[in-house]
Amino acid sequence: MTTDIIKEIKETENAAEERIKAAHQKSKDIIMCAEQEAEHIIKAAEDQAIFESRKKLEYAEKEANLEAESKRKQNDEMCQELKQKAEEKMEEAVNIVMERIVSMNGNS
Repeated sequence: MTTDIIKEIKETENAAEERIKAAHQKSKDIIMCAEQEAEHIIKAAEDQAIFESRKKLEYAEKEANLEAESKRKQNDEMCQELKQKAEEKMEEAVNIVMERIVSMNGNS
């Protein structure tokens, strides 16, 4: 009878050790799975941040291009106005120079 009890105790101890080993393995598997999931979440967050920053950069570039085009148009208009004013004054300037040349030659 004592042999049976000792045998039963050893079997129970062996079963307990197997359960402990299985629990350790299961905990390792859970930790590994959690680490993989964490890596996946971190990667997804990084990808999302990169995507959003690219979108913001593209938007900023478009806005800058629109503003630059607007400034170019304003500058072109100002140049045209200055050119037109210069052309309008050109005939007047030629007449003044011609009058001075004629009056200088006429007085001599």
